[in-house]
Amino acid sequence: MGLKTEFYSRFIFVATSLFAVVASSCSHNDGESVQKTFSQIDASVATAQVSLADVDREIEFDGVIEAVNQAVVSAQTSGRIIELPFDVGDYVAKGAVVARFTDTEQQAAFAAAKAQLEEARARFAEANQQYERIADVYKKGLVAKAAFDQAEAAKQAAAARVESANAALRDAQERLSHTVVTAPYSGIVVKRLTDVGAAVSPGTPLIEGLSLDHLRVRVDIPQQHIGPLRQHKQARVILASGQSMQIESMRIPPSANVATHSFQVLLQLPETVQEQPLFPGTLVKVAFVSAKQQALLVPEQAIAKRGEVTAVYVLTDDRIEFRYVRLGQRITQESRIILAGVQQGETVLLDPVAGAVAYKSQRYRPINGETK
Repeated sequence: MGLKTEFYSRFIFVATSLFAVVASSCSHNDGESVQKTFSQIDASVATAQVSLADVDREIEFDGVIEAVNQAVVSAQTSGRIIELPFDVGDYVAKGAVVARFTDTEQQAAFAAAKAQLEEARARFAEANQQYERIADVYKKGLVAKAAFDQAEAAKQAAAARVESANAALRDAQERLSHTVVTAPYSGIVVKRLTDVGAAVSPGTPLIEGLSLDHLRVRVDIPQQHIGPLRQHKQARVILASGQSMQIESMRIPPSANVATHSFQVLLQLPETVQEQPLFPGTLVKVAFVSAKQQALLVPEQAIAKRGEVTAVYVLTDDRIEFRYVRLGQRITQESRIILAGVQQGETVLLDPVAGAVAYKSQRYRPINGETK
């Protein structure tokens, strides 16, 4: 009985020792594996430091895009429309024919003016010859000075009639050219205001068009904000896609609207190719510089969005923290102001996806010899 008890005691001691050795070995190997994986993830993720920089303090207003060149093309002569080739939405090149009228009356007036000019030139030639004959005889003293003066006046009158006939011909030619209406600039038809077969007279509207080549933004600025705007004269337009365009030309009126007490400011958009086309009548955000300030900046790509939550992954000495932050305005496409949540000099991960993987993996990392 005593031998059996001693045997069982030794067996339990040996088994317990072996289990402790195996457990210690497994725990050590697993810890090294997790530590190695975690270190590899840390090394592969790009990082950046939170920086303190001087930035512009901005205030945003709603603006409306409008075309600089927008006009109603009207008739400049009388007639009946025989051709109206473009409709709403059509693109019209500069110089293209947008309307054509009957030109019977204009052709007749042009022909009559041309004939009158020929007659005036013939009469001038006759008066000039008569003047030269009288002048030659007058030099010889064979005619009175009154006859010479009369011949000279007839020549001058004939020359004046030639000038008058030339002006009438130009006017008739201009009226004839008005029977063909061309586009003053390239653009898109907005409205078609008449139809083929309609009678027109000078001033009758035909079509309305606008050009997409030159656009601007119209913004109503309250009177309390116009002072800083006049001082800094800096602004940028923020499109619906998030793209930001710096404004180079700004027109500020000298006086406010009497009814609204606001200033209608015009901002010229740069003629650059946009990711999405811009159209007149659409709303955009306009950010005006109102002052200078210091702010914390982080790269835009470092910001992680989880539903309504915005955060960044902050890399400390030995851990990764998922830090909630409060965002400020976007300075550029690459940087964003952080109002709260991080400190100057802290390191953030630029890849939120890799940061999430590393953040989750660190719970298996040994801390003080224990697994967390």
